[in-house]
Amino acid sequence: MIPALRVHFPATRSATLLAIALCAAAAPGCRSAVAHPDRSLGIDRYSPVRDLYRFSESYRVKHRLPALGVGVIHRGRIAGLGMAGERTAGSGSLAALDDAFDVASCAKSVTATVAALLVEQGLIDWTTSLSEAFPELRDSMDHQYAAVTLEQVLRHRAGLGHEMSRNVHWTGWNRRHAGKSPTEQRRLFVKSFLGRPPRRAPGREVSYTSDGYILAGAMLERAAGVPFETLVRQRLFEPLGLATMTYDPRPASGPPVLVSGHESGWLGITRPVPHDPAEYGAPPFGSPAGFLYSSVPDLLRYVGFHIDGGNRRPRLLQPASFRRLHAYVEGERFALGWAIDVTRDEDGRIVERSLYHGGYSGRSRANIWFAPETQWGTVIVANHGRGDDSITDDVFYALLREFELGS
Repeated sequence: MIPALRVHFPATRSATLLAIALCAAAAPGCRSAVAHPDRSLGIDRYSPVRDLYRFSESYRVKHRLPALGVGVIHRGRIAGLGMAGERTAGSGSLAALDDAFDVASCAKSVTATVAALLVEQGLIDWTTSLSEAFPELRDSMDHQYAAVTLEQVLRHRAGLGHEMSRNVHWTGWNRRHAGKSPTEQRRLFVKSFLGRPPRRAPGREVSYTSDGYILAGAMLERAAGVPFETLVRQRLFEPLGLATMTYDPRPASGPPVLVSGHESGWLGITRPVPHDPAEYGAPPFGSPAGFLYSSVPDLLRYVGFHIDGGNRRPRLLQPASFRRLHAYVEGERFALGWAIDVTRDEDGRIVERSLYHGGYSGRSRANIWFAPETQWGTVIVANHGRGDDSITDDVFYALLREFELGS
């Protein structure tokens, strides 16, 4: 959390007005621009669901966020939803449950899920190597990459660095390749990055990287013969009815509304950052690694799809595929598209897995989590990049306590 702003001004009328303005801009949680109806907007569409507005408002104010949304799902049923705050700080436009938030790297689990779909359809295999996926690059790629498999890429074991870890790198790549489609930009990315020596030992060392997921997306769209974004929409979003999920930030004529991201500017003042398609592309070439937008209910439905593990309809994936996606490898903290922790009993046996992923774009934060054994899941979204993971951690553990799932 950013420390409270302490500024001393001379006792003049203009200085007093400036101090008030700084307080309102730096800490959107200290007051609302408009009176709130004391309920989550859009909750009427989810009448059997517990309204977590007051929970969301409390933690929105605590962490000085323009808007905070939360959701809880259990055994395939949405148990709680909460949305508080404004779409843009100071605008008076209140955020609603069906608004879309930037959930950034939460997109990585989507990429791995679509990989499982294509594996089941025989279009690619977990063991497909980079030299098999890109035969035209066999002579130009570093020889250490040749045998790296799709599964190793998705487990962050490809040996790639994490160059695409800052917004300036994403925007720079898009600017240098302006006019090319996302698929063409990914193709150039693959050629460029596989031509360099690996940063780590491919296939053996684990290192989190967005670069590898761009590589995986290029493998999948080549195997399917359609652009990655089209592939995901047709094979996953549409069958699951995830109407607000998209990689394209351009505003549509109707719902969902895409909330603004925010940054902390001069003196910690909260500054709205509108979504500019020219920055990253529309859709961005980095879709397989991030740049996913979704409402809280749709994120919960997606999490519920993973909790169910192929046991109910629509059965897009078989249970064996979910077991592979969620498998824990001793000594590693990544499954396929998810981070993973385990709880063991006194005999050392695994009794519960926690699968989760965070999202951070510099302008937003998000977290998705579920436990297959207990069939609980949560979603947290915020339209400010303030602070660090401790903010979403704080909200997450409070949600568990709210539903008496943790101490």
